Amino acid sequence: MATPPTPLSVDQLVEAVGRLSPAQRREFQRRIAPGRTRNGEPEPDETSLVRAARARLPAAAARRLKRLIARSERGELTPKELADYQALAQEAQRIDAARAEALTELARRRGRSVEAVKAELGRDGGVDGP
Repeated sequence: MATPPTPLSVDQLVEAVGRLSPAQRREFQRRIAPGRTRNGEPEPDETSLVRAARARLPAAAARRLKRLIARSERGELTPKELADYQALAQEAQRIDAARAEALTELARRRGRSVEAVKAELGRDGGVDGP
């Protein structure tokens, strides 16, 4: 019996989409387009997408998460710290997923690669990472 494939992370998906040829990217966009409006919500405007592509965990929360990660690796988390760690990690993942989705949509709309859009946004104020 075959084992199911391991799902890819959002970062892996964004990276893979960025490596597609222009023809492959158009085919990818054509295939995912029907699922993009099934929820009945209007498509976000460019400004909203750029804001989402630049979103990050607030600096204080990112520092707290790093400290909690270090304590976790040493096995030193209290129950409250564990709850904080889980909540912060989940929020960071939510922001990363929204950022990847926004970058992919901006790339689709602009007819460019995700990497090209990231570089363009980087010149305008910074997107570091996927």
